[in-house]
Amino acid sequence: MKRVLITAGASGIGFAMGEAFAAAGFRVSITDVDEAALDAAPGAWDCHIADAADEAQMAKVFSQLGGGLDVLCANAGIAGPTALIEDTGLEDWKNCVSVNLEGAFVALKHAAPIMKAAKSGSVILTSSTAGIYGYPNRAPYSAAKWGIIGLMKTLAMEAGPYGVRANAICPGAV
Repeated sequence: MKRVLITAGASGIGFAMGEAFAAAGFRVSITDVDEAALDAAPGAWDCHIADAADEAQMAKVFSQLGGGLDVLCANAGIAGPTALIEDTGLEDWKNCVSVNLEGAFVALKHAAPIMKAAKSGSVILTSSTAGIYGYPNRAPYSAAKWGIIGLMKTLAMEAGPYGVRANAICPGAV
């Protein structure tokens, strides 16, 4: 049975991904910081409370996967502050970039060796139209989602020769 891990999979886009992969016969594992939402997930899913940007928590999740990984959906993200650049606090910037960009990096850091060793795999990164065009009053979010595009392109170059595919989805407002 093929396996998928979806960060921030207990609601929204991540949950819809989980449903689609489950319907396609995948064993679904999800992470989320919302314990109540994890408790409400389908019983057949493997649920892990973990902050996608916390390397120790994510290392634990990857150690518990057992049986490899066919697909990673690095989906964790938050909207962050709504403010002009000059009115955005540095801590708000750091928090938004941490969840949106560092969360994807941490997941990739752990998934890439597994997939490269298997000489197959697919990584789906959730970016945004803001990661292509920018978005006024959302500098940290836009910068992080632009970073996702660069991360995806870099992963494609590094892991592509091992049979690992890397793609980003860029939804608009959801």
